[in-house]
Amino acid sequence: MERQSWSESDFEPKVDQIVLEARLAGLLHDIGHSPFSHTGESILFPNDKRHEHYGEAILLSPELGIGGVIDNLLGQYGVTKERVAQLISYQSGEYEVGFVRELISSVWDVDKMDYLLRDSLYCGVRYGLYDLERIVDTITLYDESPDGLLRLGIRGGGIHAIEGLILARYFMFTQVYFHAVRRAYDLILTDFIAELIQSETGSDLYPEGVMEYIAWNDPRILAAMNQRMNKDDKNLAWKLASRQHPKRVYETDGHADPAIIASAMFKLPKGLKEQYPAVQIWTDQAVDHPERFKMGAEVWPIRQSSGKWNSLANVSRALAGLVEIRQFRVYADVRDDDALENQIERSCREIMA
Repeated sequence: MERQSWSESDFEPKVDQIVLEARLAGLLHDIGHSPFSHTGESILFPNDKRHEHYGEAILLSPELGIGGVIDNLLGQYGVTKERVAQLISYQSGEYEVGFVRELISSVWDVDKMDYLLRDSLYCGVRYGLYDLERIVDTITLYDESPDGLLRLGIRGGGIHAIEGLILARYFMFTQVYFHAVRRAYDLILTDFIAELIQSETGSDLYPEGVMEYIAWNDPRILAAMNQRMNKDDKNLAWKLASRQHPKRVYETDGHADPAIIASAMFKLPKGLKEQYPAVQIWTDQAVDHPERFKMGAEVWPIRQSSGKWNSLANVSRALAGLVEIRQFRVYADVRDDDALENQIERSCREIMA
């Protein structure tokens, strides 16, 4: 990191405490995830909650005792469960060392930097590769934030590395995270989890109570899938276990005009239901995805050679044409009936003509 004029005395709390809190937040930041990570997060969580809200509740829960361990072992350093919670959830107030908060959750947090490289490796693709070493070498602190907190910034020599990171996010979203087949399984898995919750609790949403919530985990869903799969009915559990996903029958351009998407969202489900009442239909859109790319809303402070600060959006020509992905898709349960699939595809085009 670039050497700056700040000293350890500029930071309250002290450096040892900050490091410990950052490490704990890094370890615990996803502790509130529901089964299968982000699957169904925008649909199955009650009252606009996100996994960060549950993560905070888990950390602060006296029944679970995680926070008590933190207080007992690290209280001598000023570290408390409440301060770690501030880092993993915005519900708990503003953490006073802004760049540490950004390292845990921001457009360039360490989690994103890690999973882009890791997902590229495990998926066997190169879309998520970027120059991590150059970013680490040129990262600095932005001292002109309106809130007065020190934030993350990048020296001018790291612009291309940041451009590479942004393009890696962009390509991984279009080619992996929002891949049509992967999303097809997310849709039916979300429906299956909702069906399972409904059968056991009477609601199709995860419970708000933290102890009830943590009882829902991957093994529980997988066990229920094996128990409930019915080949004759070809139910959701069977589709998941047998890898029989619904087929994509319509999609917009990746950067479709919002008016076109709004029209498709209104016309296609209604029109297809009228023409094919026995066929189950799903819709999906990129703007609902937690890893969506949204360049215009992201702030990347750049420290130019003159010492003045600018934003990446102003100085990057490589990213000038990069806009938010707004793709919309329709899937249908055609059950390997190619003729029906082709017919529904034609109907979609006719409805949208």
